Amino acid sequence: MKFKKVILVLTDPSDQHIDESAIQLCKRFKSKLFVLFIIETSRISRLARLTHKKSETLRKKIEDEGWQSLYLIEDAADKTGVSTSLHLENGIATTIVNKYIDAYSIDALLVKRKDETRKLFVSSTVPVIGL
Repeated sequence: MKFKKVILVLTDPSDQHIDESAIQLCKRFKSKLFVLFIIETSRISRLARLTHKKSETLRKKIEDEGWQSLYLIEDAADKTGVSTSLHLENGIATTIVNKYIDAYSIDALLVKRKDETRKLFVSSTVPVIGL
């Protein structure tokens, strides 16, 4: 199986530890790595209720952490010769991921295996690899 374009989906800055596996997979298959950090609107609302902080303040903090994660992954990928494309979106993960799969002709989807990503396994139109 050949994967020319692979998308790594992150929804939390702590997901970053899966980047090495994603980079090695892309290096092995000579794939371009699209890295997509999604700020889930429902997660922001839930955090705001639990922490009594403003939604916009939390969204901005997570956005900053998301860009930091993206840049760290880009640096690591660059050192191994893997080409990357960085993206950050706000919204519903399944909707955004399917939009990217169609728009960029993605061949495989990489996600961290956790409860929140179960919907991505079900809704994806391309193979999903849980890391």
